[in-house]
Amino acid sequence: MTETASAPGPSFTLSLLGRFELTGPNGVVSLPNKKLAGLLAYLACTAPQPQYRERLSTLLWGSHFDAQAKQNLRQALFKLRQVLGQGALRSDGEFISLNAAVVICDVRRFEELVAKDSREALSAATDLYRGPLVDDIGVSEEGWRDWLAGERERLSELAVGALVALGESELTQERAGHALLAGQRANALNSLREDAHRLIMRALSAAGRNAEALKYYQAVVALLKQELGTGPDVATNSLAAELRKVQEQRTAPAMGEIAAEQAEHMIGNDRPSVAVLPFQNMGGDTEQEYFADGITADIITALSRFRELVVIAAGSSFVFRDKGMTSRQIAQQLGVQYILSGHIRKAGNRIRVSAELTHTGSEAQVWSNRYDRPLVDVFDLQDDVSSSVAAVVAHVVRSAEIERARRKPPTDLSAYDLYLRGLHHLWTGTREGVIKAIELLRQSLGLDQERTATLAALAWGLVMAPPLGANTSPDAAAEALGLARRAVEQEAEDAFAHAVYGFALFGPAGTNDQGRIHASEAVRLNPSSAFAWGVLGMIDSMGGDYANALVCLHRSLVLSPDDRMLHLWMTGLTASYFALGQYEEGIAWARKSVRHNPSNGTGHRMLAANLAGVGRLEEAREVTRIRDATQKTTIRDLRAMRFFKQHEVLERYLSAQQAAGVAD
Repeated sequence: MTETASAPGPSFTLSLLGRFELTGPNGVVSLPNKKLAGLLAYLACTAPQPQYRERLSTLLWGSHFDAQAKQNLRQALFKLRQVLGQGALRSDGEFISLNAAVVICDVRRFEELVAKDSREALSAATDLYRGPLVDDIGVSEEGWRDWLAGERERLSELAVGALVALGESELTQERAGHALLAGQRANALNSLREDAHRLIMRALSAAGRNAEALKYYQAVVALLKQELGTGPDVATNSLAAELRKVQEQRTAPAMGEIAAEQAEHMIGNDRPSVAVLPFQNMGGDTEQEYFADGITADIITALSRFRELVVIAAGSSFVFRDKGMTSRQIAQQLGVQYILSGHIRKAGNRIRVSAELTHTGSEAQVWSNRYDRPLVDVFDLQDDVSSSVAAVVAHVVRSAEIERARRKPPTDLSAYDLYLRGLHHLWTGTREGVIKAIELLRQSLGLDQERTATLAALAWGLVMAPPLGANTSPDAAAEALGLARRAVEQEAEDAFAHAVYGFALFGPAGTNDQGRIHASEAVRLNPSSAFAWGVLGMIDSMGGDYANALVCLHRSLVLSPDDRMLHLWMTGLTASYFALGQYEEGIAWARKSVRHNPSNGTGHRMLAANLAGVGRLEEAREVTRIRDATQKTTIRDLRAMRFFKQHEVLERYLSAQQAAGVAD
C-alpha cells in the first residue's frame, strides 16, 4: 500500500556542505539528535531516488537488534514528518524518498552547477562548497561512516575540479589574482592534485611573480617525493620548463632598459640605492645554482619592502652575472651607491651563505656576515637567510646614510639630511634625543611636507616623548595620530608608517583593535622589518596576547640584533614575562633593557615590578630610588599610562610598584 500525502507544505532549505543547517519559513530548525539529522542528510543526498527501509535502518542503527533498528527508523520518520510536514517524505511499501520540492538541498544544487561548467556556474558552485559534507554530524555506526567518507571524497574532488576549472577561466580573462585564489582553495582541499598546483604556478607567473612560481614548483617536487615517492607528471614538468624560459627572458634586459631603470631611480631621488648581484654558487651542483638564484631574488624582494631604499630590480642585477666586471664598474652602470654580493657553499648537510655590502663611492666594505644553517628544509632556509640579510643590510645602509648626513655642514642640509639627522637622535631613546629629533624632523617637514618617512618619524617621536620624560604640548598625541594617518594615506604600502600608526592608535588614542590591525599590516608588508615585528610585539604585550608578544619581540631581536631600538623590544619582553608570572625571565630581560639604554624609564619600572614579584623587595626599592632620582613617577601616573590593558595584570603591576616603593 502506498502512503500518499496532501499537497506539499512550505519549502525548507537544507545546507549540508560544511555544517548541517535546516532552515524553514520561520528560521533555523533544530532537530533533536544527530541520527535524525543524518537520516535527513542521507535522504537529501540520494533524492529523488527511493531508499530501501532496511538500508536506512542499517545505515544509522546497524549496531542494534534488527527489530529495534526498524522501530528506531519508524520513530525517526515520524519525527521528520512532524518537522517537515507530511508531504516531505514519500513512502512506497519498503521504500522511502525525500520530496525535493519540499526540501531544497545545497548538495543537489552544487552538483547541478558543476555540471553546467560555465564560469558563472562554477563560481556559484565553489561558493556553495563551504566544507566537508556535514562535518559536524558524528554518528558511530559503521554504515554511516563508510557512506559519509565516500561522499565526502566524491564531493571534495568535485569541488577541487570546479575550482581548477574556475581558475583556468579566470586566467583567460587575465584575472590572475582570482585564479591564484581558486588554485589555493583547491590545493587546501587536496594538496596532491597536480592540476591545482599547475594553476597556482600559471597564476603566479601571470601576476608577474615568475620566480615565485618556480620556487613553488620546487616545493611541489619535494611534496610529491615525500608523500608519494614520485615526481611531478609530464604536464607539470613541461610548465616548469616554460616558466624557466620566461624567467631567463625577464632577467636579461637590454642595456637600454637598464639605462632607463637607472635614470628612473636617479632623477629627483635622494634615497640610498642598492644593487644585489647574483650570489655565486661555490659548489658546482646545478640544484645549488637554483638555490643561489633563489636567495638573491628573495633578498631583492625583501630589501625592496624597505621604502627608504631604492633597490635595483632582479632583471637588471642578473644581467651582470659572469661579466667579469668590478663592483665599481657595475655600480657605475646601474647608478647605485651600494652593492651587495655573496656566495654560497654546501658542506655536508649544512649551507654556508656569505654576504658583504660595499659602498661604491669609497669601495669600503661597510658590512659582512656569514650564515651557517642546517640543510633541513631548503625553502625555510631560503626565507630565513634572505630575511636576515635584508633586515641587517637595511639597518646598515640607514646607519651609513645617517653618518654621511651628520658630517655635512649645517648650511648644506636638505630635507632628507635633516630627516636622517632626526633619526639619529630619535633612536637614542633619551629625553634629550627625542626633543632634538622632534626639532629636526619639524625642520625637515618645513622643507618637504610630503615625505612619508618624515611624517611617520615625527609621529613616533611625539608618541615616545612622554615615556622618556620630555615635555610636549597637550595636543601632541592628537598631532602624532594625524601625522601617522597622513603617512599611511600617502603611501599605503609603507610598513614603517603602518607600524607607527598602529602604535599611535593603540597607545595614546586607545583604539586597540584598529591599532593592532595596522601593526599586523606592517608585518605583512615587510616581514623583514624588525621595527614592524617589534611594534606588533609591544602592542600584544600591552594588549594581553603575551604568548604572541614573545614570538614577535624575539623575532625582532633576531632580525636586527644591533638595532638601537632593542631596549624597547626588551621592555616588551620583560612586561610580557611579568604578565605571565615568569618573573625571573622578566628580571633578566629588564636588566638587558636598562643596560642597553640607561634612560629607559619603563625598563627600570618593569625591573622593579619583576623583582617585587619574586619577593626581592630591597632590590626593587633600590631600582625605584635610582629611577626616581632621574624621573619621579607615582602610582597615579602609572595607572594613567595604563601600560597593561588587562585589568588584572594592571592591578598586579601597580601593587608590585607600590611594594617597590613608588609613591601613591
